[in-house]
Amino acid sequence: MQIRTRTIERLRDALLASGRRPSEVISSAHATLARQGLLTEQEKEAVRRVDAVAEVMFLVMAADQQITDTEYAAVRGAIRGLTGDVLKDGIIDVLVEDYALRLRDQGREARLQQVASSMTDEAEIESAFAMAAAVALADDDVAEAEHQVLDSLAGWFGIGPARVRVLLDQLADDAAVRPAAVRPAK
Repeated sequence: MQIRTRTIERLRDALLASGRRPSEVISSAHATLARQGLLTEQEKEAVRRVDAVAEVMFLVMAADQQITDTEYAAVRGAIRGLTGDVLKDGIIDVLVEDYALRLRDQGREARLQQVASSMTDEAEIESAFAMAAAVALADDDVAEAEHQVLDSLAGWFGIGPARVRVLLDQLADDAAVRPAAVRPAK
């Protein structure tokens, strides 16, 4: 599967830009509160809304057993974007810690199966797959293990090879119809 497309590169760049930006509020209190389950209702809802998608991205990021700062920034940027910046870095760190424990305790295939079975909305599934591909490309080195996880993910999600190709290059068509004033600089 070829994931280095203009679409995925643009998505990667957007996730990295958001993920590298410091949180508005930097405090270890967010992580402490998250570990104790003491989140606001808004934060709890945000976690429920993005949990499966975030874990999908984590599973791809952790596939080669080397989580780079760049990959982590992409995941953080995606979670921030999906939650409208409701989840701060400390909470995101705790989510990632939880995903790592689940992976260690249950294994990759079991986690992929569990996450895939929890997602039923086609748009959410396809978005999760595209974001996972962008995370794999975040460090400009898509490891074989990351390719394998993306292949497994496509299988668990029921996304065929033709649809995978469409998803990985879908925004290229969007870029062609955007006015020049809003096109990203090359």
